[in-house]
Amino acid sequence: MPRAQRGIALGLLLIALIVMVVAFGARVYSAGASRRDAATTRALAEARRQLLATALGRQPIGVGGGNNDNRPGSLPCPDLNAPGSADAGRSGLAGNVSCNGSPDTNRLGRLPSRTMVQPVLRDGSGEPLWYALVRGLDDRDDSPLNNDFVPEGGKPWFSLWLDAGRVTATSPDDPVVAVVIAPGAALAGQPRDTAAQQRNPANYLETATTAQGRFSNRDLQLARFLDGPVPGANGVAVLNDRVLAIRRSDLLVPAARRAAREYQQLLALWAEQKGGGRWPNPADPASAECTESTGNATSNGCAPDAARCRGRLPKSVALTDELQSKAAYRPIGTSAADWSARLSVYHWLYRNRWEQQFFYAVGTGASHDAPAGCAASLTVHGVPLPPGATVQGVMFGAGPPRDDTQPPQRRVSPLEKSRLANYLDPLPPPDASLNVQGWDQPPLRPDEYAKSVGNDEMYLLVKSNGATDWIHAD
Repeated sequence: MPRAQRGIALGLLLIALIVMVVAFGARVYSAGASRRDAATTRALAEARRQLLATALGRQPIGVGGGNNDNRPGSLPCPDLNAPGSADAGRSGLAGNVSCNGSPDTNRLGRLPSRTMVQPVLRDGSGEPLWYALVRGLDDRDDSPLNNDFVPEGGKPWFSLWLDAGRVTATSPDDPVVAVVIAPGAALAGQPRDTAAQQRNPANYLETATTAQGRFSNRDLQLARFLDGPVPGANGVAVLNDRVLAIRRSDLLVPAARRAAREYQQLLALWAEQKGGGRWPNPADPASAECTESTGNATSNGCAPDAARCRGRLPKSVALTDELQSKAAYRPIGTSAADWSARLSVYHWLYRNRWEQQFFYAVGTGASHDAPAGCAASLTVHGVPLPPGATVQGVMFGAGPPRDDTQPPQRRVSPLEKSRLANYLDPLPPPDASLNVQGWDQPPLRPDEYAKSVGNDEMYLLVKSNGATDWIHAD
């Protein structure tokens, strides 16, 4: 082969080798990026799981205190410490834990892994995860937490956006209450060397302005979070955070079901120990103690009303006080101290005003007192029951207020809290009013109900084959 041809062939071979090396490097880089993305996705999902388990697994032990465990559904304050410091992984800064009634910056920090007794979670770049929550949802707050929760102090709900802000991951009727953020590798202008730099969210979390407006993963007043990456004009990422949301329903739907379940346990305990097998009557839904709207919940009133067969659940403290009022109501072999401790686990229900979230009715065949104008058992449409079963009672749990009903549901003032239609949702015609009458106006068809719609949940007290049990009818 002539020398010139050999030179051309060698050149082509070198070019081919370079192309192969570049292609191989691109595949290696792509595989590495894919692994990093997968690691980030797993870490975010696990962080979300840990936060929900912490919030929903709380075992109430009183009416406040350092850890305020009387609010199932509440989230821990973020970790404001620098990684590697003595308090890293703990809520707050250097042992001072406060994220309510304080600057927005105290509600944004790293995931408090040590506080949750969990291992540190890192994204694909090796950075610990960050976390933020709306005002008033933290476990240092003392105000009631139920389906009427809104961020305190006029602070906004969060929203989350995808695809450079072109797609929303937020629903108006189920807003975002917390976000977990993977910060990714440092971008230009994000030093992360000193403790002060490591505590500065701007060195980890970005802002971006796109055709859809301004977004920020560190401005809790703007509260518009953006899931990345978002490339700039030159193709280099200007935002590389990955964001995962926790929505209101993730916390409050399970908390409401827990409240219903524990209320049913308390009602059954009352029936067994005090009621002679008969169930407590409902409370007057319009009484001042049943319609509290400001401050912490009081421990008086909203007790069973002998003149009612339909109304609100009595306050849990009214039931437990009655069970403690006489030694005869205490189980045989149980000391007064043990009985008091057993009943105190239900105090979180009244402390968080869960009685306001439930409609409760009992037929005279099962209620402790038998008012006039009430049926012996209840009629429920749309729920299959065993042959021969009778419905002795019903509970409806109200979801969050809805703006799409006419008129919209409002539950701020005592008057608004006394209206049943502000809690339960109308049924389709012709039975629109079937479930929403009985508090503030006489029901057209007394003691007759239908399977719930909207965001309500229905529970039935059913007697079948000699046994009486609560069933979740949804």
